[in-house]
Amino acid sequence: MLKTLYAKLLAVLVGLSVIMAIIFLVVIRHSDVARNQEINQNLYRNLAARLIDEQILSERDSADPSAVQKVFDRIRVVNPRIDVYLIDKGGHVVAASVENGLKRSTIDLEPVRRFLDESAKFPILGDDPSDEGRRRVFSVAPVPIADDATGYLYLILRGFSGDTLVQRIKQSYVLRETLWLIGCGLAVALLASVLIITLMTRPLRQLTTIMDKFRRSGFGEQPQQGAARRRDEIGTLTDTFHRMADRIIHQMAALQRTDAMRREFVANISHDLRTPLACLQGYLETLLLKRPELTPEEQRSYLEVALKQTEQLSGLVARLFHLAKLDSGQIAVTPEPFALGDLVQDVAQDFELSAAGRQIELKTSIRPDLPLVLGDIGLIERVLRNLIDNALRYTQRGGTVAISARPAGMHAVVEVSDTGVGIPAEDLPRIFERFYRVEKNRETAAGHSGLGLAIVKRIIELHGSTIAVTSTPGNTVFRFTIAYAPAPLPAAGTSAGDSRVAEAAAVPRRAPAFTYPMADPSA
Repeated sequence: MLKTLYAKLLAVLVGLSVIMAIIFLVVIRHSDVARNQEINQNLYRNLAARLIDEQILSERDSADPSAVQKVFDRIRVVNPRIDVYLIDKGGHVVAASVENGLKRSTIDLEPVRRFLDESAKFPILGDDPSDEGRRRVFSVAPVPIADDATGYLYLILRGFSGDTLVQRIKQSYVLRETLWLIGCGLAVALLASVLIITLMTRPLRQLTTIMDKFRRSGFGEQPQQGAARRRDEIGTLTDTFHRMADRIIHQMAALQRTDAMRREFVANISHDLRTPLACLQGYLETLLLKRPELTPEEQRSYLEVALKQTEQLSGLVARLFHLAKLDSGQIAVTPEPFALGDLVQDVAQDFELSAAGRQIELKTSIRPDLPLVLGDIGLIERVLRNLIDNALRYTQRGGTVAISARPAGMHAVVEVSDTGVGIPAEDLPRIFERFYRVEKNRETAAGHSGLGLAIVKRIIELHGSTIAVTSTPGNTVFRFTIAYAPAPLPAAGTSAGDSRVAEAAAVPRRAPAFTYPMADPSA
């Protein structure tokens, strides 16, 4: 029944209202009784003394119990709501005006002494001899009784404190009006609280509906945002939920892309492994079955083809293993200062014969003011080789492949460009994914696995840098950055002049050194 926060809050509110109403009634009952007791006790404070002076001691010097009884009977007729008792100095009831007998024969005299004190504050409640379990307001006065003993005329004002709350409400107009005003105030407060709770929980109910709809959609549908944003805690909760929903949607999309990539990876690696293996197996079986019929030249040709397929297979496995080691952090990046221009020249020189054989012009452009850079020279060489090989593979005869290195602010920039057919815009975001190849526009050469650019990106990331690609028909440019090496400090004992000469010859400190993510040696 009380499954929602709104219903629980309303139930708590109604419960508190009932409790407050009960408390108000109890307080009103107590205050009304105390007020009436105080008024009546002040009003009848001297009643006992007047009775003694006018009715009991008018003709004799002491109160005779038999004579007092006649006065009691007369008082009972005049005002039956007052009970009169004659008490001795020990608190024992000597005579009483009640007809039904006494419930207690002795009363506590402490309230009597307090009453007789001139500074007493009313109301003061005393024992009621006719009711063992109740205390009432009273009037009392000392009176001499037989044998010169002093007793007390004890009047219980029974009718002024025994009425129930319902009887008092019926009898009192002021009390009825007070209760009516209090009831109206509680009702208004209850309605106002219900309105406030409704307004405060409405955004929560709306958010609950949105979250439930988001859950039923399988966490794949963008939740609808409200028109106005609140600036309180509920607004913060709503904003946090929408951010979380965006994150979940992006992660779900990323998981779907990862799953698609995994399936594509399995398909590609199966194809790339099966093709050389099938070719190798076919040539070896042919060589085994038809060896007596084949000439030495044919046997050598078959073996060369099998060896070439073995080399392709070995290269693919090596690239897979290298990429796996890069991803797992098993390859430690060992940064050291080196001349980037010299490395570019050396790597380009290794591709000159291959480029010339394809009638492709291979050009390099190195700025002479290029400082030393900080990096793992072996891994950076792997990056350059993969990029140049990729550019040569997709450049037609008569085209150009250019490699440039230049300083740019806080780091050096390396660009590898070609004049090939270009990369379609829809394929650019996935060009660095492993096994991804643009089959429709860039013909895949034999033995190309689609792992080269994935290895390049991972190496650049391990160096704390970035790589980007831009492509238009006839111009594709791969661009990555690498940080400068810090300038060496002057050796101890070097003179000021030698220090200035060393600083002039040293590489300018354009960027602070940074720490590369290193592999765990224990891995």
